[in-house]
Amino acid sequence: MTWFVNYRLDNSVSVADRGLAYGDGVFETIRALPHSLLQTEDHLSRLFRGLSKLAMPFSIDQQNTLKSFLNFQVLPLINEESVVKIIVTRGEGGRGYLAPENCIQSIVIGILPAPNYKVHQEKGVSLSVSPVPVSSNRFLAGIKHLNRLENVIAKRFLMPFDFEAIMLNADKELVECIQSNLFWYKQGVLYTPSLEKTGVQGTYRKAIIEQQAEYIVQVGRYLLSDLMAADEVFITNSLMGIVPVVGVTGMSFPIGCHTRKLQILMQAKDMHGTH
Repeated sequence: MTWFVNYRLDNSVSVADRGLAYGDGVFETIRALPHSLLQTEDHLSRLFRGLSKLAMPFSIDQQNTLKSFLNFQVLPLINEESVVKIIVTRGEGGRGYLAPENCIQSIVIGILPAPNYKVHQEKGVSLSVSPVPVSSNRFLAGIKHLNRLENVIAKRFLMPFDFEAIMLNADKELVECIQSNLFWYKQGVLYTPSLEKTGVQGTYRKAIIEQQAEYIVQVGRYLLSDLMAADEVFITNSLMGIVPVVGVTGMSFPIGCHTRKLQILMQAKDMHGTH
């Protein structure tokens, strides 16, 4: 693993950093191939949007500095499939929860080994339903902030034979899985939960909704019963791509033709860098 802190080769941050004290920041994980960082624009757009939402926006110069560093310093170090992780915190300062008026962000960038999802993509995975609900907060909805305790606790409840768990909100509506977004097919129409009030608006989810024209996509508020009536189910994130679901709480689902077709379509887009 290789780490940079504020664009210098380093692996430590201050103990007074607000990211450590309060989770005061955002992060992104980007799938990296030799000569290519996939979906970079979508990842950075969400990163910058999150920073603005937390009232510590990047200036245009800061945005350009980060993009340049990724392209000319990080990318040349990628010689196999990897993960590039970007963490931006508010840095030090302030009194208690009160943030400093003018922050100097801490920028942490890591190059990490990529997990291998090939078997999951081919054979499918099983899901359970997490007992941990997802909180709804319009001030935090959609962004990848550093406060991930709900996901940490949900992961602790995950049974060894289940790959992921579906997370519901307080109204028992579908939101997402612990580390992925949720999709299903019903009569050839593609469905996915709305993430306007809660959850993480995944970059791969965005790509599926915006970049494929094969299927009508319905985004809305759905219950577990809607999912259980599906013809095909799959989960996604930017590292795993599309992973079919073959079971939800003991009920079996086929790996259908629509999921396979979309898998092939999106993999082709990955290889050609269209994200």
